[in-house]
Amino acid sequence: MHFLLLGATGRTGQLVVTELLTQGHTAVALVRNPDKLPPRKGLTVVKGSSLAKADIEMTITATSTPVDGCIFTLGTLRESESPFAKQVTPPRFLADSAGVASEVLLAHNVSRLVIMSTAGTGDSWPGLPLVFRAYMGWTNLKYVLADHNLMDVDVRATKTAWTLVRPIRLEFDTKKVTELDVLDSRGSGRLKMSDCAHIRAVARFLVKVAVEGIYIRETVVVRDA
Repeated sequence: MHFLLLGATGRTGQLVVTELLTQGHTAVALVRNPDKLPPRKGLTVVKGSSLAKADIEMTITATSTPVDGCIFTLGTLRESESPFAKQVTPPRFLADSAGVASEVLLAHNVSRLVIMSTAGTGDSWPGLPLVFRAYMGWTNLKYVLADHNLMDVDVRATKTAWTLVRPIRLEFDTKKVTELDVLDSRGSGRLKMSDCAHIRAVARFLVKVAVEGIYIRETVVVRDA
């Protein structure tokens, strides 16, 4: 299969690239900085903005292979990794990027859209441990969450065959191999302080969902099993 990738230079996005290519699929990635994602066999890299309709259009048509779907791992940017750091990306960066992608995909008769969201979005908020809610609500992560909430609402209103994947507390140890529990959109009311999701497992799950066409128009919370 052949996928459009948005967010391919991020920590999870790069693992999605590796997973796709390892499985024999191909991809075309729209990135702000191509230096962060050197071309590899089966991967085409296009420079541009996910907010620009023309750039996504150019990316989809960059190869002669028709796109089968889009895997969206974009994240917002802050001035540093500190949760109190100032937000760099616009308030609706994720929501607007997903909206533009949806419009272009549908214009090319492509409906499949798999999005990495985050636990705490939408109806998963009440099920988060209190400490998690305090952390996200009192730091500048609240702006990240607000954008995820906007995207969550907007994507559901599109005609795409969307899937929203909400990992809880991403862990970035790429050497650790884990399996994931897949819960309903609320986290089944069983989320705990110790819950996390390692990004290799999340990347593998995003690819599985996209390739197999599962959880269409569904939202799931994932955590390490």
